[in-house]
Amino acid sequence: TAYGRLYQSSGTAQPGSYVNYIRTAGLRTLERLVSSTGAQALVAPHFYGAGVLGAYKEQNPEMFSAVVLTDYVPHPIGVPLNLDLYIVADDAAAEVVAKLGVPEERIHPTGIPIDPIFEEPVDPGPARKEILNLDDDDLPVVLVMGGGLGGGELEEVVSLLLGASEAMHLAVLCGSNERSRTRLESLAERGGHEATFLAFTNRVRELMAAGSVLVTKPGGMSCTEALASRLPQVLYHPIPGQEEDNAAAIVRYGAGVMVRETPQILGQTLKILTSADHRRTMVEAANAAHRPHSARSAASLILAGLP
Repeated sequence: TAYGRLYQSSGTAQPGSYVNYIRTAGLRTLERLVSSTGAQALVAPHFYGAGVLGAYKEQNPEMFSAVVLTDYVPHPIGVPLNLDLYIVADDAAAEVVAKLGVPEERIHPTGIPIDPIFEEPVDPGPARKEILNLDDDDLPVVLVMGGGLGGGELEEVVSLLLGASEAMHLAVLCGSNERSRTRLESLAERGGHEATFLAFTNRVRELMAAGSVLVTKPGGMSCTEALASRLPQVLYHPIPGQEEDNAAAIVRYGAGVMVRETPQILGQTLKILTSADHRRTMVEAANAAHRPHSARSAASLILAGLP
């Protein structure tokens, strides 16, 4: 895809390049923000922002500057070599950052920061009853997330899984796409399928606790939340670039599988639901890969660096 080519080619900011344009424009904006707020520390949670932060640090070496990498494989543009602190997902990511030339003492593989609520034990019962309206305690829940926008790709996945709705209850997070949610509800009603379709919700932690499988696009945050929830993942249609890298990391952990063709999603989902040993292995792998208290660890490191 065009995005994939841009992602792969943006490792350096050549004069006149798109990346250099973003960095120059971002630098002006950042200078205005620092001037108006009196900020004492700067933290970039996105790789393009990190490039801007590196440029600012060149001109203002006294400003404490940190990057929090929210994908599993660091992109070179998100790793300027002059920052004070680098928060990364795991030891493999730390090794990549070190090989780019960052001193090891500045690199901390404390995990991708997520809401601390994902560290708290949750009873799945209320979510099953209040959100999903389920009375059957034995029917497994398959949580489907398609990214914030929903859309045709999500509809294709849901249509496939609805064909096996007797074996599972689908809980679909449709994001901000209300038209997509309406179409999906109509699709389920026409087929006589029971399913739950939700817009944005602040109860993702409870839904993950109630779930047996997560079918999702491999965003860094959602994958990390699933690890914390010990929820096996079926990762579909990764965008070339960071989503492919995220999916590869989850597969490497053993906590998920990646599929490139939509029909494979149903088979992989049913395999997890019907094989207790297979699911147990993935749950244990997620538990081993999860880095607890990642947000608190990152905040502590940043606060420790303040002047």
